[in-house]
Amino acid sequence: MALNDVIFIKGAGGLGRPLAGEDHISGMVFWLTDANLPSGYSTSDRVKALFSIDDAQAQGITEGSATNGVLWYHINEFFKAAPQGVLYAGIYGGVTATVAYTDIELVQNFADGKIRQMGVFDTTTFATGSVTALQVSCSALETAHKPTQVIYGADFSAATIGALPDLRTLNSKDVSVTIGEDGGATGAALAVSEGYSITDLGSALGQVAFAKVNESTEWIEKFQVDDGAEFNVPAFATGNLVNSQSDALLATLKTNGYMFIRKHVGLAGTYQENSATAITTSNDFATIENGRTMNKAVRGIRTFMLPNLSSPVFVNANGQLTEGTVAKFKNDTARALEQMDRDEEISAFEVIINPLQDVLSTSEVEITVKIIPVGVARQIKINIGFTVSIA
Repeated sequence: MALNDVIFIKGAGGLGRPLAGEDHISGMVFWLTDANLPSGYSTSDRVKALFSIDDAQAQGITEGSATNGVLWYHINEFFKAAPQGVLYAGIYGGVTATVAYTDIELVQNFADGKIRQMGVFDTTTFATGSVTALQVSCSALETAHKPTQVIYGADFSAATIGALPDLRTLNSKDVSVTIGEDGGATGAALAVSEGYSITDLGSALGQVAFAKVNESTEWIEKFQVDDGAEFNVPAFATGNLVNSQSDALLATLKTNGYMFIRKHVGLAGTYQENSATAITTSNDFATIENGRTMNKAVRGIRTFMLPNLSSPVFVNANGQLTEGTVAKFKNDTARALEQMDRDEEISAFEVIINPLQDVLSTSEVEITVKIIPVGVARQIKINIGFTVSIA
């Protein structure tokens, strides 16, 4: 028997101190009626920057609330997965909780374009048209130099798990759809009490925020979804338990581009399966990590190149760009990529500038950037067998 004592267990992450850089900055969008807005929100103040679940509670988003308990659940799951994350939580809807996917643009604009990934929680029945509509807003944000990856959670409660549409036929490179859900704890209880799918949106978003841009949240060693209770029983947003489905069905869901959660034989815990976006697998941006890597490269290059906008461009007597001009533009283009290379977020890169281009006539400097991404070991094949000797 241990001696009588006062024992301290030091917790980590309670201060919500943000990480360096901005890869972890995230957003969430919810829709409620104006009458049900949390106390810290108003019709003229719809977005809050949160650094912990305590911040959410201070804004009137409370556990078990009849009006915003689901919001609390997803925000809490986000910070469990990304304790040092930053979350811009936007609540829209008006008098009748009208869903407008363009609201993701409002949240991103409120954050001055800093949001890298955004979760969209929608209680309306899932339709591929919603994915397409979200991509329209993502494309608009990309044009405005605010590229954003979206994870979408909708209501699948009336859907048949084996009859979900193929997302890989869509053209939505910035949108992912999650159909994961808790099957035995708080999420499962909420799904019953609310009458619609809860999904694992907050957790999935938090895992992405916690990951380096090149990392897939399927990585077993780094990303475990369950905390011993929540998601210990993996389920689908249709209400079906994952372990009651065939391996063939799970493979089809992955092939069709859905994110979900599952267990692995011989290993404790629950893990994310898939990091797909709603576009054909042959597309360069068919995964969240490829999209995030490119978005980071584009944002970084633009930051270092902006000071060069409308700067003098010197040419030799033959009209070719001078060596100094080429070197200046190449060095500034490479600066962000060099840091990504050091951080092992890309494998290699090359910057090419043709000195023969006619800048005097076009006032344009054309630069080509080639990036080799970091691969993901989604399958590991091991050849094994008996032998009579080992040479």
